[in-house]
Amino acid sequence: MNARQTKKRLKLKIGKLQSDNNLMRDIIADNPAMQELYDLYNKPLNVTHTTLSFQKFKAKRMIPVYMADVEGIVEDTKQALAKDLFKVIKENITYEVESELRITAITATIYVGRN
Repeated sequence: MNARQTKKRLKLKIGKLQSDNNLMRDIIADNPAMQELYDLYNKPLNVTHTTLSFQKFKAKRMIPVYMADVEGIVEDTKQALAKDLFKVIKENITYEVESELRITAITATIYVGRN
């Protein structure tokens, strides 16, 4: 395909896209909510990609051999490990309190990563 044919095909595609765009604008002209959605969909987002290294936190507890058979000891040790980890990462946790009707919800979020 030579340059003239390529240019002609591109002009046809551009014309079709402009026609489709104008049709869409005419359809959503009466509805501001749809107009806003259309603009948000077509607006380019400024996204920055960076590499992020995650920091690993570990906690370890030893269970003596003579206590390993007791079911409660394993569960208690898991709870103690969770408390140990919490002590280290608690400054990175953000809390959000929301109230709807008479129900209060608390959301905790944590992102542990280092740039």
